[in-house]
Amino acid sequence: MALLLLSLVLGIAGPLHAAETLDDAWREALAVDARLRAADADADAARANLEAARGLALPKATASTRYTVLSKEPAARIGLPALPGIALPDQLPLSERTYATHALQATLPVYTGGRISAAIIGADIGVQASAHERRHSEQAVKLDVAEAWLGVLRSRRALAAAERHLAALDAHARDVDDLHRQGVVPRNDVLSVAVACADARQQLTRARHGRDLATAAYNRLLRRPLDAPADLAEPPPDSAGHDDLATLGARALRLRPELALLGARAEAGDQEAEMEHAARRPQVGLSAALLHEDNRYRVGQDVAQVAIGVQWDLFDGGIQRQRADAATARARAARERQADGASRVELEVRREWLSAEEAAQRLATTSAAVAQADENLRVARDRYRNGVGTHTEVLDAEALRSLTDHNHLNAHYDLHLARYRLKRAVGEL
Repeated sequence: MALLLLSLVLGIAGPLHAAETLDDAWREALAVDARLRAADADADAARANLEAARGLALPKATASTRYTVLSKEPAARIGLPALPGIALPDQLPLSERTYATHALQATLPVYTGGRISAAIIGADIGVQASAHERRHSEQAVKLDVAEAWLGVLRSRRALAAAERHLAALDAHARDVDDLHRQGVVPRNDVLSVAVACADARQQLTRARHGRDLATAAYNRLLRRPLDAPADLAEPPPDSAGHDDLATLGARALRLRPELALLGARAEAGDQEAEMEHAARRPQVGLSAALLHEDNRYRVGQDVAQVAIGVQWDLFDGGIQRQRADAATARARAARERQADGASRVELEVRREWLSAEEAAQRLATTSAAVAQADENLRVARDRYRNGVGTHTEVLDAEALRSLTDHNHLNAHYDLHLARYRLKRAVGEL
């Protein structure tokens, strides 16, 4: 009956609060991180640049109005022979002194030497580069969150270890007090254990402050109040196998967004150089216009025209050639950086792979050492209570057990952190 009532209460109240996992933290951080919002804005700008480049190949329509004021009416000399009895003017006005001109014009590029196509390709490469940049920012954010998330868990376990250390010393201090009152041990043992307890309390204070600081750093990444509580779930065990170092290195060269970004910049430099080369070729355009001039001297004030024009810059002082050379040099520099970055990526993968291997070996070693340290402390305390061991042996055993605890929890979280860093190095985080 009690179980039924409890189930009904839980059903009404809803499910219990679940501890926050790393996937939960990633989702929240990716939604609020300023670096990703900036990357999204850059992507919007790149897409707008692509549409603008495509628009270069489309017709352009312009409407204009101009009002002209001349110092005097323009006229043409007639030069007709004089006739008897008839006075003929010697000039014929051509235009009013003030008049307005209205124009509606459309232009269409016919041939640009490949300048427009190069601009479109370059802008499209810019869109791809912005995607690589965003993926790089996303992986950086996820690694920062993973480090902070593990930092909270590590600090929480370190605080528990500090509390356990102080509790063990307090228990030993009670044993020492009892034996001292019985006259079995000297007062020096009482003073010694009191100093050890004071040091343990300082360690506990540092551990508590470390947990609070780690929680604040975690909350900052998720845009929460710095003093908000963090109920985090422990990371699940990584039971999946890992590829060998050569396979991971090859995959990193294919997946790392930084390398793809440098490659995109090199291709963009090539297209920029092609645009400058194309500008040195003939530019052909087609235009059509409707003109209206408010001028009473014109027989037809509305005029339509169609024209095809060719422009070829034969000499510009070498400006466009130098600009093309500069773009080519920038592309070459990006490729050199890409090659250097590839070797750095391979080194980074090797470093993180070795860190994961080291942490795994440390975890296996410390797992056995924890039980041994507990047994060593138990034996030392029993010997001291029975008068066959020394007070120093107990303090040394407790210090050794505390050190083993810290080594074990550090190896545990170092292993998880190394695996996340390895995924980031490979480009799979």
